[in-house]
Amino acid sequence: MLAEEGRTAEAAALLEPSPALARDAGDPLGEATALVNLAVVQAELGDLGTASEGCLRAVELSRREGDRHTEMLALQHLARLQLTAHRPADALASAGTALALGPEHEEAARRSLLLAVSGEAHLALGDEEKGIGLLDRAAREAEDAGYEEGAVRALEALLRVTARTEYRRRYDQALRRLSDDG
Repeated sequence: MLAEEGRTAEAAALLEPSPALARDAGDPLGEATALVNLAVVQAELGDLGTASEGCLRAVELSRREGDRHTEMLALQHLARLQLTAHRPADALASAGTALALGPEHEEAARRSLLLAVSGEAHLALGDEEKGIGLLDRAAREAEDAGYEEGAVRALEALLRVTARTEYRRRYDQALRRLSDDG
């Protein structure tokens, strides 16, 4: 909530002790989740390295516990961090590992985000055709699931590389649905 209000530094200060508290309580999945939550605010504060380390630790903990849901969550955030840090090959690998954990039909939003990261990574690596295809797929899956934020995000990325009227129309429709819901 604090981060959504623009109080990211406060959120980071409050989240900082969470992983250690979960570790001390013997709760590895709680620690993994706390690391991911902390990584989100650390990334917003510009500390991509520490945020990535936290996500890697969360992946390790969730794998050890056999919790695919938490592993997928940690990999999703790690992939986004790697893309932001201009490491598209690493982002593509992390997203691919996360997608291979599926199918998680109840996780349509996460799947859409992972497909979008994969598409953006392919674009950054110079494979425009593959990137556009994955972004279109991410947008379609988000639209089908009613995940308008994901559709808008994927379609925005598409519009940065192509001016197809279909993408503009779908983007405008998703924006309208998002503002109608909000």
